[in-house]
Amino acid sequence: MSRSLFQPLRFALALGLIAAGGLLLYELVGVIEVLALALIIALILDPAVNLLVRLRFPRFVALLVVLGCAVVGFGLLGYIVLPLLSEQGSDFLARAPGVVQSVQQYAADLAVSYPSLGFTGSGVASLNLTDAIQEVIQRAGELYTLTTRGAGFLLQAVAAVVMALYMVSNPRPLVNGVLALFPVEKRGRVEEILQLIRVRASGWIIGQIAAIALIFVLTWIGLAALGVEYAFTFAVLTGALEIVPFFGPILAAVPPTLAAFADSPTLALVVVIVYVAIHQIEAHVISPMVMARSVRLHPVVVILAILAMGDLLGLAGVILAVPTAAVVTVLLDELYVKPLGSAPSPRAAELPDQGDEDQGGPEGGREEPRTASRS
Repeated sequence: MSRSLFQPLRFALALGLIAAGGLLLYELVGVIEVLALALIIALILDPAVNLLVRLRFPRFVALLVVLGCAVVGFGLLGYIVLPLLSEQGSDFLARAPGVVQSVQQYAADLAVSYPSLGFTGSGVASLNLTDAIQEVIQRAGELYTLTTRGAGFLLQAVAAVVMALYMVSNPRPLVNGVLALFPVEKRGRVEEILQLIRVRASGWIIGQIAAIALIFVLTWIGLAALGVEYAFTFAVLTGALEIVPFFGPILAAVPPTLAAFADSPTLALVVVIVYVAIHQIEAHVISPMVMARSVRLHPVVVILAILAMGDLLGLAGVILAVPTAAVVTVLLDELYVKPLGSAPSPRAAELPDQGDEDQGGPEGGREEPRTASRS
């Protein structure tokens, strides 16, 4: 009787510990964001440091060389890019209300020219999009001063960089600390799983960097060839939003489309076509070659991860949704699916029907001689 009471009690205790752990993680979400950012920075720096270590550099010296190159590179990039980006961005924001008025006027003219469509321009005009755009610009400019996260965000960024440098300079104690939490006979398996997680996360980072660079270059070339104003600023925005799967490219296409619409609706349509073509190139070049092979996530899983992580962590969750889903997939595959046995093949849906097997399969071919011999 005591044993039968002990089982529900142990289950309730385990459930309570899981709930308490989840609540604690939710309360420490800021710390988790810093840790995730530190891991991403460490994974970016680690391949270059390892390359120099293989060239007989001491690891600390290799880290200093990589860090110095990164600082100089970002400094030169900021010196060249930031002034142009600031000038074009400020000019576009100043002209945004006029662009919106052009859209409203075009909608009103369309209602007058094609009354049979049943479309009226009053609906668009009643939105007063000009005031809405001005309000958004004003709020965006006041965002930093209205919130108290400015100093906190800077502190978190510095803490993430410092943590990443410690991770890269001497990662072995951290790995040994994680392995010490498991029995001795399980540590080899745990280290294999950690290595697999590292490979998946590194693949995601490489894929993101390649996708951002490709999208930026193609967008800049395409918009500049069409004569769209602020082509460089729009290309930077498009490349930056590439880190948000599925939704980022859609949002990035809106500003250049509106800017082109101010000149010509036909030009705006061509801009949309260019964006679709560019992202089709990215989807059929970068994703299959890098992202799909390393992260190995179905698009449905990616969308669900974005929605869930975005609801929990906001913008940081949207950015970290794909690597988080990749880590969870690795853990489920290694700790649950593989112990159950071989997983069903992804090509199972491509197998022929039963009727096709009866006609041309090997069993159907063997069945006919048997019936013939019996007769």
